[in-house]
Amino acid sequence: MMNHAIIWLAAPIGILSTAVIFGTDVFFLTIGRAALRRASVPALTEVMGFFHLFADARMPAWGIAAILSNLLLAFLSRSAGRWLYLASFSMLVLFVIVYTRTSKPINQTQSEAAVSGKSLVNGRELQDSWDRLLFIRVPLLTASLLAQCLVLTASA
Repeated sequence: MMNHAIIWLAAPIGILSTAVIFGTDVFFLTIGRAALRRASVPALTEVMGFFHLFADARMPAWGIAAILSNLLLAFLSRSAGRWLYLASFSMLVLFVIVYTRTSKPINQTQSEAAVSGKSLVNGRELQDSWDRLLFIRVPLLTASLLAQCLVLTASA
């Protein structure tokens, strides 16, 4: 009985936490990229630099909640849903690896430039690289979110 209550508490936390990150990346994939292409390099550097300054400080809480809830759910689940939680957990870990190795260095460069009030000579190229990473990050988040939702629909 206790496991069941924990599962029904942790599942929405995992879904909502993943959805926050997913929504942010989908926003930039569908809207942000197009808008930023029209911005000047100094404006692009400043806006994205300050976005990353705040996002890199605040978004990890959502990622940690998503990862820990999926790990807990995989551990507590006694059904076939365990494999879906493990798949979701794996997608989230891959997301963190991609983010840490590729997106975060770009974020830091843009943030440092924005804080110092400098424009980046390679600002457009950096943003293009960051934008391309969305084509890896969004599918990982989509798979994680779908796996989490499938478990709930299968257990309902």
